Amino acid sequence: MSHVVCALALLIFTVLQMTVFSRINLIAGSPDLVLLFIAAWSLQEHVKNAWLWTGVFGLIISVISAMPFYAPLIGYLGVVLISKLLQRRVWRVPILAMFIVTLLGTFFQQAVYIIVLQVSGSPISWLESLDSVVVPSVLLNLIFALPIFAVASELVSRIYPLEVEA
Repeated sequence: MSHVVCALALLIFTVLQMTVFSRINLIAGSPDLVLLFIAAWSLQEHVKNAWLWTGVFGLIISVISAMPFYAPLIGYLGVVLISKLLQRRVWRVPILAMFIVTLLGTFFQQAVYIIVLQVSGSPISWLESLDSVVVPSVLLNLIFALPIFAVASELVSRIYPLEVEA
């Protein structure tokens, strides 16, 4: 059941990101709903399939985005790695962990994108991309982090309900 719910949620967030939220720009940055959902989903205690769906949707986003192939996959896998490392250390305050993963994960993903674009020959400077893309993307992702975390938490609580003691 969790595989179906996760796949449908990621599909919905992918469609929303490509259609509606790609139009929300702050300078040249935009929010990444798939990154936020992957971070929120992988921070949930009961979820065991975060790596699988991150790989699947990382490949899907790699195919449909304008970024060079595998750059989104590397970025999303890095986000799950950050969330799994943080989940062990900040497990009592999951919302704080969500904000930290969003901040670090967005910086990691954007750094991967900048490096991949520079290697492929695009004349992108670090300072300009930091000012125009990275910082606005971090801000937008932090704004949308709490609602996405609430959606992921609700989905996980519906899939894995707490056992009622008799």
